[in-house]
Amino acid sequence: MNLFIISFCVGMLFCIDVHAADANQQPDTESWTFCSIPDFLNFDIEYPQEGWEDALGFILDSMQKENPAFAMVAGDLVMGHWGPTKADVKKWADKYYPQWTKRWADHKLKVYTALGDHEVGDNPWRGDKAKLVPFYKEAFQKHLKMPLNGPEHMKGTAFYWTHKNALFISVDVFEKGKSNQGDIAAGVTGKQLKWFEEVLSNHRTKVDHIVVMGHTPVLRPVRTFSSSGMLTVKGRDSAFWQTMEKYKVDLYICGEVHAVTCTQKDGIQQVAHGGLIGRTTKPNYMVVTVHKDRLDLDIKEIDLINGEGRIWQQKKSKGPWDTITITDERKKEGFSSIGRVNIIKEDGKKSFESITGFFDEKNNPKK
Repeated sequence: MNLFIISFCVGMLFCIDVHAADANQQPDTESWTFCSIPDFLNFDIEYPQEGWEDALGFILDSMQKENPAFAMVAGDLVMGHWGPTKADVKKWADKYYPQWTKRWADHKLKVYTALGDHEVGDNPWRGDKAKLVPFYKEAFQKHLKMPLNGPEHMKGTAFYWTHKNALFISVDVFEKGKSNQGDIAAGVTGKQLKWFEEVLSNHRTKVDHIVVMGHTPVLRPVRTFSSSGMLTVKGRDSAFWQTMEKYKVDLYICGEVHAVTCTQKDGIQQVAHGGLIGRTTKPNYMVVTVHKDRLDLDIKEIDLINGEGRIWQQKKSKGPWDTITITDERKKEGFSSIGRVNIIKEDGKKSFESITGFFDEKNNPKK
């Protein structure tokens, strides 16, 4: 009798384990979320930073409550004016990047970061400054520890990952070339473009959705605030954009401009938005809810009160404000939506529906 009971129990446990394994192998059709906040923070900020932590904590905790699988930061993590030598770049990277990453970890948020212009010294790039770009990229790779699956010359600065039913690609738009920014021409060309297309080709039929992250907007015009307004060379006519159109990318997330502009062309929704916390009075983030047949985008904003003094920055005459505050009353209200769109995909067709706020393009800048 005892042997029978033992055998029966072992058998039941075996069946439970087998079913659990089978369940884990089934396609996950439940919805899930991720967040986006480009240009967070765009300054060299300590952690903790006196006068900032209450407001920053509220922003990050608000994102954490969205229950995202991860957050995406499309560049400009730091101020990054760290030259003029390789040793200087290393010194300041070793100081500020670990604090930046620890802040996210302490708020229990996994983060994927694109390379921004401030991570390579800030534009423009001429002479000795241009020669430091490889060392800036080396520091970014070392500290941010992004996936090392990009093209050989951009390991850790261009990469991809998958999560459930979606593919994500982060591109390094800071390529060698001649432009009005000196020895960098913002774009995705050559070996990186070849890699980019291979990733898209290998995954297109395996996922329901594709999201690309890069620092500079492609479609123009876009609003700007306290920004040089750098754009991807050739814009919609670039091979980069045309490759995204060819492989039916759904969403391109970018930063740089510190203002919100949402533009849809060729079946791709570009969202330029984000941070510059310490200078803006209206920081925002986007939460994306991923379903089998659609993406629900919602950009959320909150009011911020800046101080009157300045925080010192390396080689920058005017740093960010010394304090940032969200009032208790505004905290109770929480972040408010400033734009929504649903990207619906049915029967091989894509539509953009339930459009509100900044996703309504009639108010977009004209030039």
